[in-house]
Amino acid sequence: MAEESLDASVQPLGSTVFFGPVQPEMLDRIHELEAASYPEDEAATYEKLKFRIENASNVFLVALSAEGDGEPKVVGFVCGTQTRASKLTHESMSTHDADGALLCIHSVVVDAALRRRGLATRMLRAYTAFVAATSPGLTGIRLLTKQNLIPLYEGAGFTLLGPSDVEHGADLWYECAMELEAEEEAEAAEA
Repeated sequence: MAEESLDASVQPLGSTVFFGPVQPEMLDRIHELEAASYPEDEAATYEKLKFRIENASNVFLVALSAEGDGEPKVVGFVCGTQTRASKLTHESMSTHDADGALLCIHSVVVDAALRRRGLATRMLRAYTAFVAATSPGLTGIRLLTKQNLIPLYEGAGFTLLGPSDVEHGADLWYECAMELEAEEEAEAAEA
């Protein structure tokens, strides 16, 4: 995925994109976007995406475009799985534990035609607000990124932790984190 700074030659997305829950019938399009966005040795397989849709739909958000007269089309997505582990490892990212307090983001994908227009940032902000509001047991979110995308994630509220121990594909990965306010702390702050 390309960096998110806005290019002066492209128009902002405006209100033509909205966010919603993933639906099973979106799998083919989601896989198409994933395969086009990551090198083959890094992209999630059709089976892994199907697993996430079927087992972790509570932490899977899609971006839909309502342009034209047709049905809304998936133009991006963020998906993850939950774990009880305290840090990201291949093992902690390979399963989904609905009671896990740590959310591992696996994919942040934007259709190539819509990149560099702010959609990834909007999608990440919507996603983190969505999972914080709907998954009260979550205490943190982690993701792995390549060095050139660190500014994107920092702009969406994540903090760089440093190089990751996880090896996936040929490139070095960096781990970013976002801590979520515990439910009790939020209630105390409102009182």
